[in-house]
Amino acid sequence: MATVIEKMRKLILFIFLIMTLPFMVMFIGCGHKSEAWDTMDTAEVLMDSMPDSALTVLSSIEKTSLGDDKEKARYALLMSMALDKNYIDTTSFDVLQPAIDYYLEKGTPEERLRTLYYQGCIFLNKSDFDMAMQCYLKAEDLKDECKDTITYANMLVAQGNIYAKSCQIEGYVRNNLCASELYNKIGEQRRELSSLIRALDGCISLGNIERSDSLMSRTDSLVQIHPELNEASIRVKMTYGIRFNSDSVINNILGSISDLTQYDDETKLDITLGYLNLNEPLKAKMIFESIAPDNPKTNSFRYISIKPEVLEAAGEYEKALDAYKKFHSTVESENSKIYSQKTTVAQELHEIKINHLYSIQRKNMQIWLGLCVLLILIIVICIIYYQLRLGKIKRIISEQEQSRLQLENENLQKQKSVLELERHNAQLECEKQNLATENMKLKISQLESDKHNAELEIEKKNLAAENMRLKISQLESEGEHLKELLTEAKLSKPVLDAIKERSDILNGLLAAKISDNDTYSKPYDIWINQITEDRKSFMNSTRLAFRASHPAFMKYLEDHGLTESELNYVCLYAIGLRGKEIGEYIQIKRHYHTSTDIRKKLGLKEDDTNLGLHIRNLMKKL
Repeated sequence: MATVIEKMRKLILFIFLIMTLPFMVMFIGCGHKSEAWDTMDTAEVLMDSMPDSALTVLSSIEKTSLGDDKEKARYALLMSMALDKNYIDTTSFDVLQPAIDYYLEKGTPEERLRTLYYQGCIFLNKSDFDMAMQCYLKAEDLKDECKDTITYANMLVAQGNIYAKSCQIEGYVRNNLCASELYNKIGEQRRELSSLIRALDGCISLGNIERSDSLMSRTDSLVQIHPELNEASIRVKMTYGIRFNSDSVINNILGSISDLTQYDDETKLDITLGYLNLNEPLKAKMIFESIAPDNPKTNSFRYISIKPEVLEAAGEYEKALDAYKKFHSTVESENSKIYSQKTTVAQELHEIKINHLYSIQRKNMQIWLGLCVLLILIIVICIIYYQLRLGKIKRIISEQEQSRLQLENENLQKQKSVLELERHNAQLECEKQNLATENMKLKISQLESDKHNAELEIEKKNLAAENMRLKISQLESEGEHLKELLTEAKLSKPVLDAIKERSDILNGLLAAKISDNDTYSKPYDIWINQITEDRKSFMNSTRLAFRASHPAFMKYLEDHGLTESELNYVCLYAIGLRGKEIGEYIQIKRHYHTSTDIRKKLGLKEDDTNLGLHIRNLMKKL
């Protein structure tokens, strides 16, 4: 029964996990933010005060490290803002596109406003004024929802510039006045002054002197705070003076102009209007024609509106008529575009609302569907639980019967265990006897091995005794030879001393070996200690002894160009040492180089016989 209940619990837990898994995934997905998110927070803080630093911070983010679509959209929007604030114009949507794809559907009003504003800026950079106006009209509908005042004011200014290009000066003035009020609320006086100057310029173009006077007083007070904008203010004041003042004042203004090249095209248009007011059409035409024909200003509203007046004053009536026609057709065309844009935007807004309603309906349907599925799962769980409860009594009876059978089986198992234990004890006894037999065999094998080792030890001792006899024989032979050398008077005293010392040592060593008395070998031990401490003295005495005992051998070596140190080295081979032992004795790292030099002088190659073996064979032959 416990097993069945456990299975039921696992089933209920599994169904619960399946139901909650989507919500867990949504929660984890929404809460995850990558390291780039914190970096973007830093860039957003720096955006207004230090836009160049914000651009540097954003440029340090690897695009591959960005997480979900929301994070990519935020990066795209912040990067577009940084580029705009650093006066870097772009005509590509590569940077902003993730923000367009995400924020226009899922963003807050502020995020949608910013996205539409920078989308419109890109269209303006591409000179696509129709699409830019559509973006700004959509953004304008968000004014009651968003709280991003500065972005909305910037949008109004950009939209006003499009109105100016489309000959809608009223809209140009209206947008800049609204923008100046918004800038004033947030303390952006410099931008407020720029907007007021643009609005004043528009009012002058419309001939509204009262409104112009009102704006002039406001601009004068702000110019004192921001004198860097005084140049733009002076140009607007010149336009105001030419448009509204008397002929004498206009004449004074125009008389102060000496070099036209220092004025921009907008100022030249103002000067042209001044000469038209003074009824000097030739000068007006000359100034007007000084504007380069390929200049973008030739397509501006002011240019095409002044051109008919200039031509008419100069008496070129046919050209003036054509200019008037072009002016009116341009105005009608731009008005038609604006109307079309507003209609398109209204239709798109209607479609957006319809899509939003459909989205809400789909979400409601999904919620109801989820509730129905949840209800069905609860019903299924209740049915399963009810069925399990009904089968509880049957399971109890079945378990009792199983318990009885299990007891009988346990008794049978106990009897089998007793028989198995007896069989196992018998098997252990048999294995114990086999183990005793194996131990006996091992002991016999060990005795045979000890016997064999003893025989090998005896053979080793016999061989050592034989070697000792040979060494004693060699020592006796060398001792006799040294005695004969001592009788020769031709040898020098150092040689005789070396020979005598070796002869005494050999005699003491032979006496020790023959009598098995260590007393005789003490001089030999002292000699050994001396030669290990004074290597150079030992090697020199050995060379002198060999020069006396084997003169032909030493002469052969000297004839082959061996130096004194190389002769000492060869004598160590001659007394029976090997190359490794010689290296350890003389303690010179380059002893291998000495061995190589000796082989070359004796005519031996690297792969020829061993040097020590060759030296000893050579000594025997000579």
